[in-house]
Formats: sequence, structure tokens, C-alpha cells
Amino acid sequence: MTISLSRYPLLQVFQPLLHPMVTPETLPMHPVRELQERCQQQAEGLEYKATRSGNLATVEVFIDGVQVGVAQNPQKKMAQKLAARNALVVLKEKETAEAKEKSDENGKKKRNGNQTFTRQTLNDICLRRNWPMPSYR
Repeated sequence: MTISLSRYPLLQVFQPLLHPMVTPETLPMHPVRELQERCQQQAEGLEYKATRSGNLATVEVFIDGVQVGVAQNPQKKMAQKLAARNALVVLKEKETAEAKEKSDENGKKKRNGNQTFTRQTLNDICLRRNWPMPSYR
């Protein structure tokens, strides 16, 4: 059923306001929380180091001792949020680069449309799927 907007002038006014409805599913996650959850899932050590120089706070983000993000802002909380956002951008770029590199490797391993496996790969697959181990001659 389609509602004609010309018959309801108030609906014409409120329709654009209702279109981008914010729901819990569409609400973006806070960068500090997103980074914290990502590091917990991947068992990585996350550390923030904050310093202040005059009226400017600098926050650095370290993951497993490696600096991955930094930001400056007069407010420390905002600097932390921006540093976490910068770190997430770096980590996502790194993940896409690794995924591309992995797909390139898989493309090189293909031969006549069939993927070639090493013995170790085949053994790992059998172990994961609880299949009997292959015997080699």
C-alpha cells in the first residue's frame, strides 16, 4: 500500500525526518569500545598513554607495545576517542591488505582450477573435521 504524500501535507514535512531513523542496529559503536572489544577478541594488549602540553592533550594508542594511533585535543576524552578511531582505521587497512595478500597467494597456488595442498594442510583439515588421517606412499 502506497501513501500519496500530496494528500497528507504534514507527512511531506515529517517524511524526511523519519527516513534516517536511528535504531540500535544502525547506531555506530563508540570507537574506544570497538577497539577494546576487538583487542579482547584477538587477545591483544591495549594501552592508552595520555600526556598534556599546555592546553592540548595527546593520547597515544598502543597494541602489544606498538603505537597504532595518536590524536590531540584540548579535551582528554575527545583525544582518546579520536586516537581510538585513528587506530581502528589503521587496523582495518592492515586487515584488508593482509586479506588481499592472502587471496593473491591463494590465486598463485591454483593449478588448472584445482587448489594444491601440502601434506601439513591436508593433515590440519583432517584433524579439524575429525576425518581419518591420510596415508602417504
